[in-house]
Amino acid sequence: MDISMNEYLIKIEKYLKSMSDSERIDIVKEIKSVMLELQNNGVSSEQIIERLGNPKELAKAYLGEAISKNSKFSWRKFGAIFAFCSSFAGISGILLLPFISTLSIALMIGGVITMLGGIVKFIGYLMGYDIAGITMEMGAFTPSPLQFLPISIVIGVLMFWLGKVLWNLTIKYIHVISQKKKTV
Repeated sequence: MDISMNEYLIKIEKYLKSMSDSERIDIVKEIKSVMLELQNNGVSSEQIIERLGNPKELAKAYLGEAISKNSKFSWRKFGAIFAFCSSFAGISGILLLPFISTLSIALMIGGVITMLGGIVKFIGYLMGYDIAGITMEMGAFTPSPLQFLPISIVIGVLMFWLGKVLWNLTIKYIHVISQKKKTV
């Protein structure tokens, strides 16, 4: 393997730095294997690099594929989405992906907090306390502590569900973008 192909692999590895070490190593090994196979078939280094295309675009495809493997939330995946946005996704990714992914997390966390607030307010009511810091107003209507629990659960579930929907849309969008770029 010559210097230009090694430099290509180094660039791929650099663009994949937001991935876990094991995933990044596997991808680099896969690309190296393709390079060596093509080289053994008499293809020149320049032709191999030309066939693989821009290392940034190829890394984008692999990163997008890794992110979209499953839609389960993790903080590592959240960080990878921001790396994907800033490095690969273009203007739509720079504007749309951070907004949707951040909003999805805020809605999921807000939904859980809303439900917990309703439970705490209700338990306080059962114990004879009015927890004034936990309140809800909908126009002129302020629910009583007994009404507060079911309302907070419904609103919390809706917020959490909307957050999950936005998270899944984020993953699908990344999958679509990455599939357009993968050439290996």
